[in-house]
Amino acid sequence: MDNLFPEDFEDEELELDEIDDDSDEEAVGYKKSIYFDDNLEDFKRDGTKKLVEANGVEAWIQWCMKILRTKRYVCQAYSDDIGIDIESAFQAESRKEAESILENEITEALEADPYGRTDMVQSVTFQWMNADSLEVTCNVIGIDSNEIELKATIER
Repeated sequence: MDNLFPEDFEDEELELDEIDDDSDEEAVGYKKSIYFDDNLEDFKRDGTKKLVEANGVEAWIQWCMKILRTKRYVCQAYSDDIGIDIESAFQAESRKEAESILENEITEALEADPYGRTDMVQSVTFQWMNADSLEVTCNVIGIDSNEIELKATIER
């Protein structure tokens, strides 16, 4: 039977520098995605039932809104880096402490963007609706100085 390996196979060594592995590099920038319609709670479709594509900035805005609406540690499909830990905020001693916790959670969650689209989060404000819900507004600066204002309701 023929040998599957060349005679000098064991003598060959692969240098790590010779291996071109791009899998460790993170993609950075605005990436297109499928447009998600929050009102329909489904992907947006055109008149021919084809999925509508969101440009890179629209996809980033949708990602930011999804992060604000996602409770951290609740959905097993997401890693612990996704979403906001609102329970610790609502268990705080005061609203001021809760707002401080939420501001940190929101900033960290949005800046953890895997595509590096979020540069910074500014002007996080809160409007309490009742003891278990509030509206949060913040300005998010993206790469290329794109600035968006986000508004989301956070409920316990």
